[in-house]
Amino acid sequence: MEATEKMPVKKQSRFARKMRSKMAKSGLVQLSSNFLCHVILIGIVFMILFPFIEKLCTMFLSYEDLADTTVQYVPKNWSLDTLRETMEAMKYWTSLTHTVLLCVLSSVLQTLSCTLVAYGFARYKFPGRGILFACVLLVLLIPPQVIMTSLFMNFSFFNFLGLPTLIAGAPINITKGVWPFILMSVTAIAFKNSLYIYMLRQFFRGLPTEIEEAGMIDGSGHFGVFFRLMLPNAVPMMVTIVLFAFSWQWTDNYYSALFLDGGEFLPLSLQLNAIKAYLPNDTRITPNYREALVGTGILLVIAPLFLLYLVGQRFFVQGISQSGIVG
Repeated sequence: MEATEKMPVKKQSRFARKMRSKMAKSGLVQLSSNFLCHVILIGIVFMILFPFIEKLCTMFLSYEDLADTTVQYVPKNWSLDTLRETMEAMKYWTSLTHTVLLCVLSSVLQTLSCTLVAYGFARYKFPGRGILFACVLLVLLIPPQVIMTSLFMNFSFFNFLGLPTLIAGAPINITKGVWPFILMSVTAIAFKNSLYIYMLRQFFRGLPTEIEEAGMIDGSGHFGVFFRLMLPNAVPMMVTIVLFAFSWQWTDNYYSALFLDGGEFLPLSLQLNAIKAYLPNDTRITPNYREALVGTGILLVIAPLFLLYLVGQRFFVQGISQSGIVG
């Protein structure tokens, strides 16, 4: 301010004009960059959402509109026939109920078992801990198809500690039902459980040791510290794991096809709907109508997951930020 006050009037006006022009140029550059960023983001979002928007518009087209090449996205005659036929082919409400029950059961069991395993890796020192944890991480690199035969054979001739042979006289077959999902979830060897163990381990390692020391001073044992002090702090992370496990089980085709034997579950019913749509036993079904049936089935499977993430978004973001996963 003192330097500008000592300047002559002409120099002050010239300096002010230069400053205003620089500010105008910088503001114009900032506005242009913001506009360009928004255009790019809108384009990316449109590219991501366009397939869903297209399927959503097709779902409300009547059979006549689907046969009419002049109709693209806005129907001339609004109709729910495609939605009705898709839900009937998929047995949607029955499949939805079975899938929800299976996903809730497996996700809760996976979260509890992985929490125990991760807490042991994070807070206890024992021989071979690093090697065991490295083996847990290596499981992420193994495709499920590699262990398909051995996994199926283990559950086809299930003989845990020889107890089935002792009681029934022979191993038992538990492949047709939900028992494989329950056993894999309880033992923390289900799909993506190594990832859940890693996330929970990172979370427990970030908790201060003073919490455990205070619990020990108050007379709590190891289980008391875990259940009374550690678990309440881990609720956001556990909710994140539940969301992950629920969504992966919801869209699972591999284990469902291997163990459920064509039961009424959404991933399998979606496959059956696609197969029925492309069977040439109905001359009325045009290629556009087939695509509409399959696209509507995809939307029906995705819709519950979308609602779930709307409800649990806060816990999901909070849990991811505390897991140590970046990128």
